[in-house]
Amino acid sequence: MLVMTIFWAASSRPAAAYPDWDPAPSPLAAEDCDHCHSATSSGGTAEWDGSGPHGGYLTSTNKCQLCHVVHKSPSDSVVLLRTTTVTGMCIMCHDGTGSSIGVYSTIEAHGGTVAAEHRVEVTDIVPGGSSALGSALGCSDCHSVHGSNTVAPFLRDSGRAYAADEYVISDCLLRNDVRSGVPDSVPEYGALWCAACHDERHSGSGTTVNHPVDGDSSWGYGDVRSTIRTDDSWREALTGGVATGMGRTNSGYLMAPVESAGDGRIEEVDRRDPMCQQCHEDARDVETVFSADYTMRGTEPWNTPVNPVFVTFPHQTTNDMLLVEQYDDLCTNCHPVTGLP
Repeated sequence: MLVMTIFWAASSRPAAAYPDWDPAPSPLAAEDCDHCHSATSSGGTAEWDGSGPHGGYLTSTNKCQLCHVVHKSPSDSVVLLRTTTVTGMCIMCHDGTGSSIGVYSTIEAHGGTVAAEHRVEVTDIVPGGSSALGSALGCSDCHSVHGSNTVAPFLRDSGRAYAADEYVISDCLLRNDVRSGVPDSVPEYGALWCAACHDERHSGSGTTVNHPVDGDSSWGYGDVRSTIRTDDSWREALTGGVATGMGRTNSGYLMAPVESAGDGRIEEVDRRDPMCQQCHEDARDVETVFSADYTMRGTEPWNTPVNPVFVTFPHQTTNDMLLVEQYDDLCTNCHPVTGLP
């Protein structure tokens, strides 16, 4: 009789409206990259789609739960995230102390010293900006976390798809509506993309005198041309010996002197002013061949010299003011002494 009573009591409990699923531990505690960068984001050997949790949502994928918790998110979180802020969620994956591909803390984790950075969740003040952001700078101010309204894809120095043995182009989830909120207002990652926030540093601002910067919104990182070929023999995008694009080459930071111009800049039919990223990028020796070995990144010592050593711009760099090089070494890349008036 006692046994029957216990059985009845147990079987008469009301059924839960949904499974009592405890989201801890986070699915982000994955053992391999496939967990986020496979087509299903559920591990296994599925083919990579490269977008991780930031896109490629299908009826067969399970990516939303990597960042969001429907019923048990922290009480002070936003949009049901596993963390209290969007930036905090980003850092769970992109923190270089636990990952070799992180954008923050990677430099210090590998023995370097951070000299300049875009500080997140610290201030809304923009250096060289005519107005404050309104709230502290966060990852989503520059990046579209779900892959919508992004700039045109381009080849970056970090264009190697992690363990995939191929070069890829990416939009780096950079917003094409940065600061303005107007879709496609900045379609390319170029000078105007930076000027969306740092508008008083742009030569067309009219407020101060700045170094000339190209003001064409359709001209971006992948369109820069250099007449000096130092390390671009692998590239297919060559026209008459001129390398196109800045990704995975240091040629885009060197401009050949031209007698007819007299100022040391490149002379072409379509003569362009430089873009911000030709002075502000990952620290490197631009006169030395570009080199990167991502297969050993995270293991000390790295098996080959790399130049640049760290690929973390514009988040953190080892040079002041996020500069590629410093002092006159930077200026003479485009204005060599022999070409000065």
